[in-house]
Amino acid sequence: MYRLNNEWLAVTLHEWPGVQEYMFKPSGTRMAGSGPDGRLSINGTETDWSEWDVDVLPSEGGTAITYRLKQRRSKLRLEVEYRLDAQALEVKVTVADDPEASLTKLDWARMPLLTCDDPSFAYDRTEARQKSWKLIPGGGRGLYDRKRVRDRIGDAVPDPVEMPTMHACTFDGSLCCFVQTNYPVLPLLTRVSEDKRYPGRGGRFSIAPGTYQYRVRERTMEPLELAVVFLEDINGDGTADDCDYHLWLNRRFPDADPLYKKAIWYQVFNAEKDRGVLTTFKETLEIIRQIHNVTGGVRQIAYLIGWQFDGHDTGYPSLNRVNPKLAENPDRADEELRELVRRAKEEYDCIVSYHINLDDAYVDAPDWDPAILSRDPDGSDRVWLDTAKQRAYHINHTKDVESGQVFRRIDDFLRTVPVERTVQVDAFRNTNTSWEPDGSIIGPMEELVCGMKPILAYFRERGIDVSTEGLNGMPIEDSGVFSAYWHYSPSMLYHGKIVGGGSVDMNAVAWGKGASFDSDVLYRGEPTRHLGEQFLANDFESKWDQIVDIIYLGSMLYQFYLEREMAEWREDERRIFIRYSDGVKVDIDKVTERLAVRWGQVTIASDGDRFVPNGNRIYAYSRAGADREWTLPVDWRSAEFAAYRMSGNGREGIGEYPAGAESVRLRLEPGVPVILEKRTD
Repeated sequence: MYRLNNEWLAVTLHEWPGVQEYMFKPSGTRMAGSGPDGRLSINGTETDWSEWDVDVLPSEGGTAITYRLKQRRSKLRLEVEYRLDAQALEVKVTVADDPEASLTKLDWARMPLLTCDDPSFAYDRTEARQKSWKLIPGGGRGLYDRKRVRDRIGDAVPDPVEMPTMHACTFDGSLCCFVQTNYPVLPLLTRVSEDKRYPGRGGRFSIAPGTYQYRVRERTMEPLELAVVFLEDINGDGTADDCDYHLWLNRRFPDADPLYKKAIWYQVFNAEKDRGVLTTFKETLEIIRQIHNVTGGVRQIAYLIGWQFDGHDTGYPSLNRVNPKLAENPDRADEELRELVRRAKEEYDCIVSYHINLDDAYVDAPDWDPAILSRDPDGSDRVWLDTAKQRAYHINHTKDVESGQVFRRIDDFLRTVPVERTVQVDAFRNTNTSWEPDGSIIGPMEELVCGMKPILAYFRERGIDVSTEGLNGMPIEDSGVFSAYWHYSPSMLYHGKIVGGGSVDMNAVAWGKGASFDSDVLYRGEPTRHLGEQFLANDFESKWDQIVDIIYLGSMLYQFYLEREMAEWREDERRIFIRYSDGVKVDIDKVTERLAVRWGQVTIASDGDRFVPNGNRIYAYSRAGADREWTLPVDWRSAEFAAYRMSGNGREGIGEYPAGAESVRLRLEPGVPVILEKRTD
């Protein structure tokens, strides 16, 4: 056996590259690694350690050790390095030589990296379960569901097999332990094992690396890196648990593109093949103008849906034709779209961008090509959507990239329409698996590494960030791949790292968590008969109150949250409590849909009322109307400010306030925003 020691940890390792035991010195807590029967599997075949030459190189300081492995038969050489760094054991697995180019994947059989044998500990994990491969009604096959499970080990029902897992930790309130890895697809395997004393009940919780796929098409993956971390309370709530784990991860994830944090972003539904034109280019500009006015000029991003070909979900995968029906003069559709983009930017600080699709292909599209489609095991093209209205096939991103076609289509898109900083891609997935005629399989890792990432990089090289529909059933680590999701329920794990919608439910629970604009805006309603005549209802006008609600109850509060680090999130069947590091506290009653957000003595939100500071403004709003006193933030008490009543046509001054006040009394009319603005001259 070999031992590593530092101020925090004592780690015992086997004669082969596996951890036997950890001791966290400050508390004396012990955790296990694997038992003596752990083995490496090469390409799915388990090997015995007698098949390997194992050289061990300890460091002089006793904080690192390297195992050099050589498989006698294949001459495959691996290096596994263990290194202590403060409260973590870092592990690095490197393929030093693969002379036969035969290694495709590594697995760790009966070799968890971390095992908790104390049933009084709890665990938290995000399970990833794959759905059926059959065509699900409404579309979808082979996608993954994510389910977060939190339980005490001794109360849990044992798992029959190891569970594919995205994130996992175990904790007892004094210590939280977990494994973090750089592997992007189904990175971990976890298991609740049976307590030998009490059949049917959990007795231990283990975390192991998932399959390490080394070869991905013609390339090899970077070395596998893992860290076993022993974490004490870092968020200041006096306990070490899953909140500390999520905060630790959050601090290491890359930040979201700041563009999405400062803007109100929404979809404008322009056209659909069956329903026809819903919002022309001219009407789109009117939507942008009114949202600009009612918010006092907050930046906007408006994604156009159905801007292409004959409307939404037509023409794909081609992206090079502007829908002529949206223009006043169909022969000048390209010019009118460019004029919309220019005026929106110059007059209303709005980026007009586009909703596009890189996943689906229609047989009547100019760029239809069966050679880039995903294939089922029987060789047939993968049908993704089969309804009375349309039949769509899935594109395999890896084949699309390797053919070069996707880049040509993107270039056509960028020549056809002006694009600034962002596009929104509908349902962009790494699950478009394809069984090829030569017997090879293009799986989720290939689709991520060889398909999606080159496409995302191609956009980013041109200064364009890609947002997408949502998690989309992908078994990947999302952070660093996307900054923004359209349909998304915020969490502590990704706070400020992935931003998105959530307000479509239109309730205090969604808004309290943090919700942007998750609702389509369209100017015209469905054709309606009235007194024997057919007319088009002005849907934008009839939905205006709802739009203002979403902005002031949801988007403004979410922007306030995004200025802060989330330190704590606790949720049960009745309540959600969220705390930010600067003292902002959020209380949500899920049963009664009550919301309270406070920042010290300052009330930010109370049910349907808002008083949201952001820079030199405070956004005040009441859904039902309110006449109340609001405590001012400290930095506002020495400032002069003015109050303005806001509408879609602009603002109206309603009051001047001298410096020195600690509070302000506002009479808020139902659904009418008021902005307080500091004097800066």
